[in-house]
Amino acid sequence: MQLPEPMLAKPVKRLPTGGDWWMEAKYDGWRALAGVLDRVGLWTRSGNAISQVPYIAQAILERVPAGTILDGEIVDLRTGRQWNRTESILSKTRGGYQHKPTAEDPPLTYVLFDVLSAAGRDVRGLPLSQRRTVLEELCVGINERDDLPLMLIHRHEPTEETLSAIMDLDFEGVVCKDERSTYRAGRSRAWVKIKPSETIDGQFTGVYDPTPGSRLAPNVNGEPQPWAVGGVCFRVVHDDGRVYEGRAAGMGDDLRAELWQQPEKFHGYLVELAHWGVHESGALRSPQVRRLRHKRDKSQA
Repeated sequence: MQLPEPMLAKPVKRLPTGGDWWMEAKYDGWRALAGVLDRVGLWTRSGNAISQVPYIAQAILERVPAGTILDGEIVDLRTGRQWNRTESILSKTRGGYQHKPTAEDPPLTYVLFDVLSAAGRDVRGLPLSQRRTVLEELCVGINERDDLPLMLIHRHEPTEETLSAIMDLDFEGVVCKDERSTYRAGRSRAWVKIKPSETIDGQFTGVYDPTPGSRLAPNVNGEPQPWAVGGVCFRVVHDDGRVYEGRAAGMGDDLRAELWQQPEKFHGYLVELAHWGVHESGALRSPQVRRLRHKRDKSQA
């Protein structure tokens, strides 16, 4: 079976209304199709082979039957969903490079969200709700296994409250999908992606601690040992005089660690924040840190 083109989400600014939709967190990684055909393999959306993570291909081969094609995203789930680490591993091609995970350099994960063919049966003509049932049957138990480089994506109700909760977990956005949609190559309004498009500058006012026991403050001998901040505190002064004091995260781990070690270095800095709009009170909806820059740095304005 020839490897098909993937279905793509159309960018929109608002959550869809009406109809039957569900929401998924938008992971920031490499989109990939995985097939158990004449051989098991992973391919980019443009059809180029991905051979740098053989442990993902092997995990798929051991769990799905021949004639199966899956759709998903290769991401870094073990060190904080860092795009740059995923990019670094998957962009290496010299000498037939293959990533060999260690405790310090853990494996990437293939997050599964659709199935195109199952055991030789083309299921692209089925509605998404039925394809999800097929996918769940193929993925029984994988989300209970910490040792697998595979994960079945979670579904959520597409509400403003859920959107805010997902953004608070530092995801870059969400994808909403029509449960009735068939799988069609190319961009479609049956899948839509939503990312914050508005930005505003705030004044850096400090940092806040990570959650005890989280990956940013793992428990060591029963006590949390923080190595990075939970996020930054900021103040936004709107043009009409409204003032909003808030907190935001979304930065990479290198900046998180630097902020933990030297928060005083960033006094006088501005925080560029992406957000989903401004409430009447002046509060920002689900703000995320894009970058920090010094007020004097006009080159980055």
